[in-house]
Amino acid sequence: MDSAAQRVAAARAALLEAYYRARDTGDADLMAAAALDLPSSQRFGTHPGHVPALIHEAYAAAVTPVSRCRLAAALARAWVYGGDAQRAVTFAREAVALADGLGEPEVVAEALDAALVAHWGPDDFTERLALSARLADAAAHLTDPGQRSTAHLWRLTTAWECLDVVSVQRQLRALDLLAEESGAPRDAFFAASRRAMHALVTGDIEAVDRLIAVTDELGRRTAEPDVEAVTHSLAAARALRAGDITSLREEAAAFAAFGAAEGVPSVSAEAARLWLAAEEPDRALGLLNQLAGAGLDTVARDVDFLLTVTSLVGVAAELHVDDILSDGVRLLEPFAGRAVLNAGAVTFHGVVDDYLHRAGQALGHPGATAWRHRAATSYQRIGATWWQERLVAARPPSATARPLTVHLHQDGNRGWVVGTGDATVGLPDLKGLHYVRELLRNPGVERSALALSAAAPGHAGTVVADSETGAVIDRQALAAYRQRLREIDAELDTAGSWNDEAGLDRLRLEREALLAEVRAATGLGGRRRRFSSTEERARVAVRKAIAAALDRIQQHDAALARLLRDTVHTGACCHYDPDPARPVTWLLDPPTTDSATGTRP
Repeated sequence: MDSAAQRVAAARAALLEAYYRARDTGDADLMAAAALDLPSSQRFGTHPGHVPALIHEAYAAAVTPVSRCRLAAALARAWVYGGDAQRAVTFAREAVALADGLGEPEVVAEALDAALVAHWGPDDFTERLALSARLADAAAHLTDPGQRSTAHLWRLTTAWECLDVVSVQRQLRALDLLAEESGAPRDAFFAASRRAMHALVTGDIEAVDRLIAVTDELGRRTAEPDVEAVTHSLAAARALRAGDITSLREEAAAFAAFGAAEGVPSVSAEAARLWLAAEEPDRALGLLNQLAGAGLDTVARDVDFLLTVTSLVGVAAELHVDDILSDGVRLLEPFAGRAVLNAGAVTFHGVVDDYLHRAGQALGHPGATAWRHRAATSYQRIGATWWQERLVAARPPSATARPLTVHLHQDGNRGWVVGTGDATVGLPDLKGLHYVRELLRNPGVERSALALSAAAPGHAGTVVADSETGAVIDRQALAAYRQRLREIDAELDTAGSWNDEAGLDRLRLEREALLAEVRAATGLGGRRRRFSSTEERARVAVRKAIAAALDRIQQHDAALARLLRDTVHTGACCHYDPDPARPVTWLLDPPTTDSATGTRP
């Protein structure tokens, strides 16, 4: 046992001795005093043993509102640290309610910290953001360095979660100042470890190595129970950046051993990721099957939900375990735009969109290109150079990737079947679905809106000649098209500098579609053309019908609706431009017919 672990064990033993002595003498105040510090001796994520029971005993014996409030907060922390956040919620709520009634800033700060740990799951971010702001206000005029440090760490965590770079920098500076002012090794440990994480994100390797060494040295001087977890997390992140196979294997073994011994899924999931990076795919697959064999829905929606799921999705993408990838896309999509952190925001694990892209690319998902673009944009914004370079260097989806199978056909009973694979839904008979299907049957072929309307069975358009004329598009729309063309030219330059081939393809397709619209709407000298009112009515009707159909699809399958919006173009002439980065096999007729093979662009 190293010196830091010895100090933690000694502190825990002293607290327990004080607690038992107070209990034996019936001194509720001394019981409370010892119980309040018991969570500080817990290792995060490990089984709490009898700590919650002892705190609850003191909580039940508390005779003052302040004592009961503080013990309720301690009990909430003990349960979360012990991996059971659900049990913490009731006690955290009671702590906040009592603290608000008491109005004492120190007690309010303790209660808000408990509420934050109890709402540390992926679905609670909005509440967590509000609570961290309240905690910052409560701690602003406190002199206790521990409570001020806690407030800064929570603000730092929420800033990282939403990729607020300015707030991240401000909270890092606040932690530096606090460490300087207090002179305490514990405060310096938190400041150095979080600075190390920031340096890892921005690629300042010289600073990373220096700060990891400082963190390790300070950790040995404190009685923090999670020092070992912090130093291993930073060392693993450093090894990943360097591609250091030897260090990766050492860290993978350490993570795997701890995860198995303590039963902590997030640590085991990280071990799988590290084994894969260490060129040990069999070990990675073994952990993947162990953790996700029953599906990713079994992963607890707690503080490490995003870390666990993204780690497993990253491994599954490399090893082509498609059922896990499908689960991953479904579970992660609501959290697109968020950062992935471990508990305490010690290390940054990328953004959710990156993992959605990896899963989507492996599955041939229609949203993969968009996720890749959003991930690249996020990395550029926060200066995450290694992550951005890694994303750019990743093999883009190819036209030979396995196509996604999509149903878009009638069901034989005046309805439609729409959706990917087995995840189909029934929709009513909509004009727009007929129009979309006609375009999908003939990729790359332009159809006039009037002809398209006439071609849809049961929805024939008016083809009577009409001498009335009107502008194809108004001046405002034409100006908007031209402005967007200028923007696309600038975006093409940016995508080219990133070697973003998928982004280049998407922008080129959009540019060609806009140019076609402008050409169709203008004559010699760029003057606006005028079409008959019948043609104009058909253009508007077809556009509205297709938009309505895609809105209905959006309610059930956002990715499919996005794919169709990207590739189906409406106007005086309509067409379907397949995206080579998102190959699709369209099933356009009921499977019982002979012509159900569809179109495979």
